[in-house]
Amino acid sequence: MSSRGDMHFPVIINGLDYLHSSVSSLAGEPEGRALKYAVLHLQFAAETLFKARLEQHDPALVWVKPEKFDERLHRQGDFKSVGTKDALERLRDKAKIADPIDPDHAALKALVDLRNRLTHFGATDTAVAVEARAIPVVDLLLTFIDEELLPHDNSDVAAEAWELMESIRPLVGRIHGLVDHRLGPLGEKLGPASGHTLRCLSCGHFAALVTGGDERPVACLLCGKAYDDIPDAVEAYGIGSFYEAITQGGDPPAYECSECSTGQACVVPVPTAEEPDGQVLMCLWGVHPVEGVCGDCQRGADFALDIGMCSDCTGNAYARF
Repeated sequence: MSSRGDMHFPVIINGLDYLHSSVSSLAGEPEGRALKYAVLHLQFAAETLFKARLEQHDPALVWVKPEKFDERLHRQGDFKSVGTKDALERLRDKAKIADPIDPDHAALKALVDLRNRLTHFGATDTAVAVEARAIPVVDLLLTFIDEELLPHDNSDVAAEAWELMESIRPLVGRIHGLVDHRLGPLGEKLGPASGHTLRCLSCGHFAALVTGGDERPVACLLCGKAYDDIPDAVEAYGIGSFYEAITQGGDPPAYECSECSTGQACVVPVPTAEEPDGQVLMCLWGVHPVEGVCGDCQRGADFALDIGMCSDCTGNAYARF
């Protein structure tokens, strides 16, 4: 068991910690010193996270000479590891990851050039120029982490890695250039979906797309925050209504949907990109709004008649006459 003063940074935690430091430095209106460490730590993050994914596939591939691999020396970190370009080549050719990154990616090369100047000589540049080099790499890493790294992490620090990544997501929404960089290309996708796009509870932007079903029913296209299933999403988005229900005697935080009939609460009152200042009763399972809550069965529903009841309950009521 580690004590309070111990240093414990397994490779994936080390990489994510560098990324946390970098995005923290880029958030808001960063000045010179913050930009310097944003660049240095972002380059460390990229190289470390690529090696972390390589290690998940085969620890020997992290060594410059895999045939010399020694597990004891590997655990001690007493070996020469590959650089960024070699790591990406091995991820593509040996690990055969689903979406390989070009080892000669222009954004990575530009960041390395700036890092080298800072490390070995010194650098003077504008904030805009520095951000222009850093932001595409942050974008690249966010996708890599969510699609390639965390899903393959079965280590004993997997939970810690997920938790650390969750602390990074809110910072993403505060990097102005990154928001523009990521949301710009998503305009065509988010525009038609404004009626079922929610404000992300992590980064704070209207970029959380309701996709429905019981696997990742809500996912933010900006920061990558996603919910595993309907109960997870309902717990997150129903919390405001739950507070009102407890303190003010309001309605419960979520409802079943009369149309979807899943047997679980899946309708929550939320603002959408289309109605940012209001609230829409949105079915997170079926990806559709409902008119209200049935006064009889207490399910979210579109009313058959102007009597505040769903079609099922209206039919049952008329059947009694």
